[in-house]
Amino acid sequence: MPKKKSLESQTAASNENLRKHVAAIHTSGELSLLERKMANVFLLNAYDNLLNNRTHKINVKLLATMLGWDESNNTTRLKAALEALASTPVTFNEMKDGKESWKVMSMISFGQIENGICSYRYDEYLAERLYDPDIYATINLKIQRDIGSGYALSLHENCLRYKTVKSTGWWEIDKFRRLIGAENPHYDDFRRLNAKVIKPSVNEINKVTEIQISPEFKKEGRKVAFVRFLIKENPQQTLLNSEDLDEYADIRNTKTYLKLREHGIGERLAILWTMQDEDRAKEVIEYVENKAIKKQVKGTTAGYIRKLIEDKAEVGKSSFESGLELLELKNRELAEKKLKEDKVKASHEEIVRKQISQIINNLSPEEIKSYIEKYCLQDNSRSITTFSLETGKIKNTIERLGFMVWLREHLKTVNLLK
Repeated sequence: MPKKKSLESQTAASNENLRKHVAAIHTSGELSLLERKMANVFLLNAYDNLLNNRTHKINVKLLATMLGWDESNNTTRLKAALEALASTPVTFNEMKDGKESWKVMSMISFGQIENGICSYRYDEYLAERLYDPDIYATINLKIQRDIGSGYALSLHENCLRYKTVKSTGWWEIDKFRRLIGAENPHYDDFRRLNAKVIKPSVNEINKVTEIQISPEFKKEGRKVAFVRFLIKENPQQTLLNSEDLDEYADIRNTKTYLKLREHGIGERLAILWTMQDEDRAKEVIEYVENKAIKKQVKGTTAGYIRKLIEDKAEVGKSSFESGLELLELKNRELAEKKLKEDKVKASHEEIVRKQISQIINNLSPEEIKSYIEKYCLQDNSRSITTFSLETGKIKNTIERLGFMVWLREHLKTVNLLK
């Protein structure tokens, strides 16, 4: 069994990056957009415990959030997606000592939705290959939520691993159709395939992802027989992603998350438990800390916390929480009023943040240069020396971060004055 690596070396949760085995990418072509996204979210959610646990769980509402899906109560669709994953074959075709080794299994071996929790399992061999594969492609779940087409998502996944060599190489048209799931006989006609699948997918990838691709075709006789995609970085997305705010920043700043990390709980689990039920996590932490002070904890506090949370054990209320409950009863009306005000404020701030992000996303390199000039004129101590007009990027991290903080505040002020 592969040796388990540290969480820090495995993940970059702030960017929601998932390292995904390319064989799994290549064999999920027939999945719908929702099913493909779900497969990626499942792997991200389970990654830290792929080798230790056969069954993995995720709150249905959290699953919907990570999918960018507004229908968390539509369990019928979720069940249908689970059925599709359970019936989708994953194949590995490898060479061992010069001989072919071929294996097939289902994408998930079990799925269940019960009491607001989605549970699923991987075959042991698949779990090991997904955890420690020889070749990885990086899937960014934040980007995948912005992609609205299954074909585009599949093409993005299959192009991404060729980013460093800048070309996919030539694919036979039939192989290309299998890779992205466009095997409907309707697309036997290349003109339909190009108009309905290739062009829309390329346009969407170039618009919302971190790469830009362009197709090239090669004929055999009068028939288009091969396609390849040239790949380069998307300069606008590169500039934005370098400063993009961690969408879990608020969670990472909570006392509950910090306490969980202090006790040695993994980053992703700490985020998950804080999102699912922060009050429950706080209750367990305080209970375990009180036990630890009395030297009543055998083993690590992290292990005890995890067991209590996953087993849904009763831990009782501390005197501190009882006091908080009495205070809450006395101030319920005031608290509810403040909560409503906070929601209105947060909603407004989110709208403004998205507007600012959209404005920045649409800036041309020339406009970025103009703002850089304003930024430097406002304070003589500022300077930007690594901006490239050709790429629209600021190479130096410190210069880029300082400028992007200023630019957001500047555009926010201008936007609010209108």
